[in-house]
Amino acid sequence: MGADRNTSGLRCLIRRAFPGANPLRRRTDLFEPIAVLLVVLIAAVTAVVAFSVSQNELNTRLAAVEREQASRHQVVATVVAELPSGTTSHRPVAVRWGQPPDERFAVLDLPARVRAAGSIPVWLDDRGQLTGPPLTRSDATEAAGLAGAGVLLGSALATTLALLLSRAWIQHRRMLAWEAEWAEVEPRWRHRTS
Repeated sequence: MGADRNTSGLRCLIRRAFPGANPLRRRTDLFEPIAVLLVVLIAAVTAVVAFSVSQNELNTRLAAVEREQASRHQVVATVVAELPSGTTSHRPVAVRWGQPPDERFAVLDLPARVRAAGSIPVWLDDRGQLTGPPLTRSDATEAAGLAGAGVLLGSALATTLALLLSRAWIQHRRMLAWEAEWAEVEPRWRHRTS
């Protein structure tokens, strides 16, 4: 008896998804199974595209990580002076690094919570110019994950919006058809009941 219930539930689900030759079926009733099939196909394609975009972004970022880690190096700079600032969140400080005659000076903008005395690590590029720290593998992985998630989220939003708009349009068409049929049938029913 349990198997019959499972089978009848499956048949009901299939009949609901694919109306088939039901005499009460309207043309608009085919929208639901077609829409479900399209959403499944779009989801599968989106997953493949998101994976591809994520892998491409990861490979690009990892190449940048290798380039930056090979071309940047960290040195310790000594704070020379703290300069006046108009903001309370950041403050400029003058720093120096290297030995004479190659001694270099620069002004850094430090967050207010960072101590501005003693020494500060700074990053230099191949030409000896100040730069930011190199990207790390975790930065590359995070960027790749965000790219893939962006594709998934964008596709989900676009698919959901298209599905909702098309369902509203189908429902509107269905109501117009019912209204037209009722306008045809209603006068005959009114004469029988009076």
